[in-house]
Amino acid sequence: MRPLINIPKELLWDYKEPPDNLFWRLQRIADFFPACGTDKETIGLLFEHRDRLKLEQGKYRLIELYHEVWIERAG
Repeated sequence: MRPLINIPKELLWDYKEPPDNLFWRLQRIADFFPACGTDKETIGLLFEHRDRLKLEQGKYRLIELYHEVWIERAG
């Protein structure tokens, strides 16, 4: 079963419903990161697939930092 990434309605200006495609959803979140997508599950998926996403300079490292923080919080 593929994880579901929730896309905030404000990021769906061009779709009534988000496509059922994990990489489309991750890319849309990455485009607006860190304004959205900082929850543990989304960060985990962004981190896991970061090499397959088109990320602006600095976002790659920012996703890594958020991932590190979530790991530290988990203890």
